[in-house]
Amino acid sequence: MPRDRLSKEELHDDEFTSAIFRLITYTEENYPKILAGLGAVVVASLIGFFIQDNANKRTQAALDAIGDVQVALMQGNMSSAITIAQAVASDYSGETIGGRAILTLANIYFDQGRFEESSAQYHKFLDGADDPSGPEVYGATAGIASCMEAQGNPLGAGQQLLSYADSHSQTPYVPLALMEAARSYLAGGNPDRAKETLQRVIGDYPESAVNRAAKTELGILGIHVD
Repeated sequence: MPRDRLSKEELHDDEFTSAIFRLITYTEENYPKILAGLGAVVVASLIGFFIQDNANKRTQAALDAIGDVQVALMQGNMSSAITIAQAVASDYSGETIGGRAILTLANIYFDQGRFEESSAQYHKFLDGADDPSGPEVYGATAGIASCMEAQGNPLGAGQQLLSYADSHSQTPYVPLALMEAARSYLAGGNPDRAKETLQRVIGDYPESAVNRAAKTELGILGIHVD
């Protein structure tokens, strides 16, 4: 005897089948749009991949170039090291790797006794430095001071380091900068300024690693500190 009504299971199956047919019909009618949508997703993914890939390649190329500089230095080929470092500094201007190339140039010039050029590169690095509290900023500042001292201006070198200490009081390199400033003041014939600077190390940075050295230097200068 035939049934006039479908069971719940049969109704569910019938609705599911209808939904499948509706999906097939929609796909057939909108096939180009669907392909276009998928294509856009794929293209966007590929663009992202290539951007990241190129960024990685660019970074690797820069690191390789810096490595070439170090190899040239170890081989004693200063002219090649300078040429490569100059190219990296130019090609990656404003980037971290470019800043490292500038510091490398400054150090090479200093080792060659080209103090004016070395100082100019150290200043160039400081002008573009993003992190004033980093070790490279202190290194560049100390490099400028070393250039000044090598050119016969130890008092100027001391003032350069003291200025760094005044403007970077929260960095861990200040005690060392003060110690170097004191040494420069002594070399320039100003022991009183050297004493003041050493006392600042002891008073302002009692837990620093150079505290004991500062006390020893003061003792040599006739000031004994417990």
